[in-house]
Amino acid sequence: MTIAERKLNLLSLDGGGIRGLSSLYILKRVMEAINPDSPPKPCEYFDMIAGTSTGGLIAIMLGRLKMDVSECIDAYNTLATQAFTRKAYIPIAVTGNVKERFDSKQLEAALKKAIADRLHDQDALLKDSDTSCRVVLCATRAGTSTTVVLRSYRNERECSELYNTVKIWEAGRATSAASSFFDPITIGPNGQRFFDGATGSNNPIRHLWMEAKDIWPAAPLEEQIGCIVSVGTGVPQATRYETKGIGGLKTLKACATETEYTKEEFAIEHSDLVANDQYFRFNVPDGLANIGLEKVAKIDLIVGITENHLANDVVRERVLACAGSLSKSKGYTVLDRPPSKTSLWEVTGLARAQVHSKFSILHSSHTLF
Repeated sequence: MTIAERKLNLLSLDGGGIRGLSSLYILKRVMEAINPDSPPKPCEYFDMIAGTSTGGLIAIMLGRLKMDVSECIDAYNTLATQAFTRKAYIPIAVTGNVKERFDSKQLEAALKKAIADRLHDQDALLKDSDTSCRVVLCATRAGTSTTVVLRSYRNERECSELYNTVKIWEAGRATSAASSFFDPITIGPNGQRFFDGATGSNNPIRHLWMEAKDIWPAAPLEEQIGCIVSVGTGVPQATRYETKGIGGLKTLKACATETEYTKEEFAIEHSDLVANDQYFRFNVPDGLANIGLEKVAKIDLIVGITENHLANDVVRERVLACAGSLSKSKGYTVLDRPPSKTSLWEVTGLARAQVHSKFSILHSSHTLF
């Protein structure tokens, strides 16, 4: 399979505060299904990763910092624990909106440390000369409430001001500055103010699709897609996201509504991808909705609920199908059962070998065992 023939794999990560840990455990299971003994890094399988809010932070860690999922889980737990340090008091604005409940400086410090540990430069730019795995982050411009896309790559259709100047930690703050938890951040030479993109793009899959169309315009994107994976942070129940202040409650309800609406609409618009097992949506249906975005103490509960969901037979089959689709797009074949001494396998193209789980060999047509 030539580079030109290889299909594109895209990953979309919803926002959801500490519940973003659920999406990481789901993704971990997908990577393990590809290669249980040595799970690959997502950046080795996905050509573009998009994220909003904490999904944006995960996109940075997986795509820009090139972490594997286990490394990302460790970094995410550390970052969340440091970032969600509650202030001694919670001020309320005259408009009824909740002012910053957590210290933005703590979040910034945690981001800088994670970046420095990985790249040895806490002020490294988001832009990346390595375009094998592009990163897309959604943020909201304060004042206009319009969604702005921050990129690790150049998009000729957009202004390059932020592309040339925004640091990784600034982009992380911009995409994750939930208006009811953190203050907005001012970035760029023109002093643009941003807060997280969750109010209009909590599920960033539409922005991911549009960015991919811009970057790979040679043919209709539908024809170039190998696999699209969209991962949620738990099916929301907006009425449970109550905060002090009218503005905060409206914002969180809007996030919950938009996430599910976007999921449904995208699946309808791209029904062929769904039918051909090229689009996968993973989201824990029950148990996470009543866990607040900032509830770090609930980490063990989030992990337990997610792992119970992944143990479901139907979900396990979808995970395996997703792993197969991702591998096929990269030019590998994932077999759905282990070979026995008498098994005959006819494999055309590239395939990856896994004794005791999935077995394959490289190149051409071969009969195995």
